[in-house]
Amino acid sequence: MIILVCLAGTVHILAQGTKPAGKSADTSQVQTLFHKGSDTCKLPRSYFIELNGGYSHFGHKSVFLPGISMGLILNHHWTVGMTGNFVGQPMAIYNHHAHGDSTGTNRHESSLSGGYGGLLLEYTLFPRSKVHVSFPLTIGGGYLVRSHHAYSSDSIYMQKGIYHEYAHGMHFFVVEPGVKLELNVIKNLRIGLGVSYRYSPQRSHLVSSPDLLDQFTARLSIRLGKF
Repeated sequence: MIILVCLAGTVHILAQGTKPAGKSADTSQVQTLFHKGSDTCKLPRSYFIELNGGYSHFGHKSVFLPGISMGLILNHHWTVGMTGNFVGQPMAIYNHHAHGDSTGTNRHESSLSGGYGGLLLEYTLFPRSKVHVSFPLTIGGGYLVRSHHAYSSDSIYMQKGIYHEYAHGMHFFVVEPGVKLELNVIKNLRIGLGVSYRYSPQRSHLVSSPDLLDQFTARLSIRLGKF
């Protein structure tokens, strides 16, 4: 897929370079919200780094997903890079349950932490316009850890408390296509608002239901680079 993207960018670059005699070179410029650049677009390859924050669900729990992406932009339209996201809650995704009766108290707690990422492929329509649309695709994997904590105590002899802790980890494959609306704020800064769908075929004892991983994500991004 990377080779095909590179070939497509090369063909587009060569097509731009073969202008008929008598016609001036392409002087199209990247339009921004606050500044209309005076330099012509002469960069067939450029780079970027992006910070983003997402809102999603893992099962029925709301999750903040901070992330980072970086890579190359080929001829303004094609993007090839790497991306990563991780569960942003300080205490991970937390659940607890307590039960007490005449014999004592039992408390069970669990947390889910981890993240995912991989190869980022993206195509942008009308990248020189102030407002444009892009179609990102993430293909990669991730790792989740579910930790369990159990505590039981005798209501009469509290010193007989028993504490148990164990954890399970799981690797999973993930594909996440999406669509994003971007705004050229200044020459080297873009902000974007998008939505994507995270899908994983992984099913195991850790993933008790499909909706734990298969969820929509809304994401706000800030991208710096040479566009």
